[in-house]
Amino acid sequence: MAIPVETPDKENANPRIGIAVIIMQAGKLLLGRRLNQPMQGSWQLPGGWLGFAEDPEQAVARLLSGFKGLDFSRAQFVAYSNNLFDERSHSVSLYFLTDCRADKCWGAVENSDCSDWCWENWDELPQPLFLPLQKLKESGFNPRLG
Repeated sequence: MAIPVETPDKENANPRIGIAVIIMQAGKLLLGRRLNQPMQGSWQLPGGWLGFAEDPEQAVARLLSGFKGLDFSRAQFVAYSNNLFDERSHSVSLYFLTDCRADKCWGAVENSDCSDWCWENWDELPQPLFLPLQKLKESGFNPRLG
């Protein structure tokens, strides 16, 4: 027997706002492997949810503070993606671009949502990509061009 799927009340359902930070160093960007659903095991940018009454720039600062001992350039808003995972999960991701201003850009990462942090070329990203990052890539955006 099939279990009926509840469709959300579309008038009262709102997408969540995700903040993703494109951290560049020597022409490469930082990616982590997702530990949680949806799309567990896919590769994503550092990020998180926009908090209640939080300004997007404050969220970026909060997310970057998880990279201890590193210095970043001022983050600039560069793109967004509209992410419909399924009939019950919708988010909009705001992307901000920053450069790591250290010769060796690595530090203790305080993020329980990802593992296997690595630096990758935009043109050679590992697969599979988390849906928002896949949509950003398909949009033609190039972080080296801002």
